[in-house]
Amino acid sequence: MSEDLPYGKGTRMLTLGELCEWLNITERHARKLVEREAIPYRKVGRLLRFVEAEIEEWSRPEPRPGAAPREYGQSKDPVAPRRSRARLVLPKSLIEWPTEQESGHVERRSA
Repeated sequence: MSEDLPYGKGTRMLTLGELCEWLNITERHARKLVEREAIPYRKVGRLLRFVEAEIEEWSRPEPRPGAAPREYGQSKDPVAPRRSRARLVLPKSLIEWPTEQESGHVERRSA
């Protein structure tokens, strides 16, 4: 087997630890993916193994038909007009603390 090939270029089987390192996920997350059958895997006895080429294909998202790739920050609908941000002005009653007379709470002092 060729051990010097980079990930995704060979037909080797990855261990759980190698898979986690390659995908930068925790072992717990990888086991949950296996449990939900959301990732291609093989059982070798009681051990989990992952075919490198299958994981490479699985990790690449398929483009949706008719969807062109967007650049970061580009809106979904280029024709939609941009809404201006309305400036919200709060009434003073919400900003200022009520005075003693307005609040109805009068502090009682002991004599």
